[in-house]
Amino acid sequence: MTVGRRMKSALAISAAGLLALTACSGGSGGASGGSSAEGESITINSMTMVLPNTPTAPAVEWFFNELEERSDGRITVDRTEPESICKAPEIAQCVIDGRADMGVSISDYSASLFPSVAVAGIPFMVDSPQALMSALYEVNQNNESAVAQWENNGIEFMGAWSPGTTIMGSKGAIDGVDDLKGLKLRAIGSSLPSAFDMVGANVVSMPAAESYENIERGVADAVAWTIDGAVDYKLMEQLDTWTDPGVGAYTTFALWMNKSFYDGMPDDLRTIVDEVRDEFNAGKAMEEFNKVTEQQCSTLIDFPNTANLTAWSESATDEWKDLVQEQLITDYIAQSETDGLTDAQSYFDDYVAALDAAAASAEAQNPFAACIDRFDAK
Repeated sequence: MTVGRRMKSALAISAAGLLALTACSGGSGGASGGSSAEGESITINSMTMVLPNTPTAPAVEWFFNELEERSDGRITVDRTEPESICKAPEIAQCVIDGRADMGVSISDYSASLFPSVAVAGIPFMVDSPQALMSALYEVNQNNESAVAQWENNGIEFMGAWSPGTTIMGSKGAIDGVDDLKGLKLRAIGSSLPSAFDMVGANVVSMPAAESYENIERGVADAVAWTIDGAVDYKLMEQLDTWTDPGVGAYTTFALWMNKSFYDGMPDDLRTIVDEVRDEFNAGKAMEEFNKVTEQQCSTLIDFPNTANLTAWSESATDEWKDLVQEQLITDYIAQSETDGLTDAQSYFDDYVAALDAAAASAEAQNPFAACIDRFDAK
């Protein structure tokens, strides 16, 4: 059930999804207004966990800048320092209760609130961040169960995206399932730790900030992360081999707006928000995101300790997928029902269909595959 190993760039958002977005109107939330308030200016109070040097930062900044520019300054986004008001695990709740009008955080921090987004953590579904982002947007705007979830939470969904391709950092090669048996490694996400457990790896839980020291002390011998782990957390200093096992995503960042605030915006400003988020999900976010990942790739390639950048063979990836994916899908559907996503099987089927549409109609790329090509060519 994998959607493409070498897909290339963005899925067009369907006309039905766009109509659903622009049909919303009315309300009287924090941005007092509605159709009678056109001409009014508003301030959006935003909260984030995103650090300035990470790939997600310019993507979110593009979103904020576009709101301000397209509204001729009638929308102002009040950008607060990362985690200065609400900590990362609390940001979703801060958006729900109105302490923030808009928030950015890891969706898995509030996994029980967002079962429709947790689907992105199932391994081996898709290796293209753009196809994943587009599919999540499509299905969360059009599946009835997902729409009801957002309504019940009091949140307007703006988008969700992978923090990058899942890669493993280690001392020496990890080429297949047999190399995972007994391996002590850090892994997080809604499903990825289980995927490792099921093939005999020893998953070690640790905060990102403590990973460098814990690798140094031998608490773990490897990590499953994105290129951020190698570069921004300096793990390339200790781990010399970085490998793409074909997992794809393991979690998502998400951008949310308080539903009452969204509904209470003047109609013309709400239309601008809808237009910007359409473009954000259709390719602009990943455009900005990939500018940073390209720089990170250069840093990793040029670092003296980097011995190899590799990818598993398709047969090695398929062996792992065949051992674990069916059970992980079953577990996801059961947990999603528990978390309030009605008819989770139907939602999952719609998600798979959206991924298939992305594969059929978009060019998309696994950015780490391009990084491997650059390493091999040097």
